[in-house]
Amino acid sequence: MLKLNLLVMLLSLTITNGNCQTKTDNERIKIHRSVVNKLKEEGEKFYIYPSTRKASLSSFDFAGGGRGLDTNSNRAWNNKEWISFVKNIDTSSISDYPIYLKTTNKEKRKELIFAPIFFSKDRTKALAIAKFYSYTSQTGSGMAWLFERDNNAWKVKDMQVFSIIN
Repeated sequence: MLKLNLLVMLLSLTITNGNCQTKTDNERIKIHRSVVNKLKEEGEKFYIYPSTRKASLSSFDFAGGGRGLDTNSNRAWNNKEWISFVKNIDTSSISDYPIYLKTTNKEKRKELIFAPIFFSKDRTKALAIAKFYSYTSQTGSGMAWLFERDNNAWKVKDMQVFSIIN
C-alpha cells in the first residue's frame, strides 16, 4: 500500500510540474509555434509572454462569428461553417496555461500575448487569438488565426486583425 501511495504521489507531482503532456498540449504548442513562425517570416521581433492570458480575448466578437475588421466575402471568416464554430465557443470553460517557446526579443519592446487555443468538437478546426503590443509606440493589435487540420498537421486557413490598440 505504501508503494502505491508513493507511486500516486510521484505521478501527481510529475503532472503538476508540467512534465506530462497530453495530445491537446502538443496540438496547442504546434499552433502557437506556427503563429510565431508566421510573424517571424514577416520580420517581427518580439517577446512571447510565458503563459496564455484570457484577457487577450477582449474585443474579439465571438457572438458575431469573429469577422473582425476585414469583412471581404472571400475570406474564411465569412464561411458559414467557420462562423458557426466561432459563435459556439464557450470562453467560460477555458483556463490559462504556460507557453514554453523561445522569444526573439529579450528587450521586451514588442510583446505577443496568446489567449488559450480553442478547438472544434471534431478537432478539425482551431482558433488562436493573440494581442501584439509595442511598448515603444504604445500601439498594437488583436489578431486571430483560423487553423484547419490537413493530413494530421495544422495549417493556417486565414488570419484576421480584429482590433487596433492605440
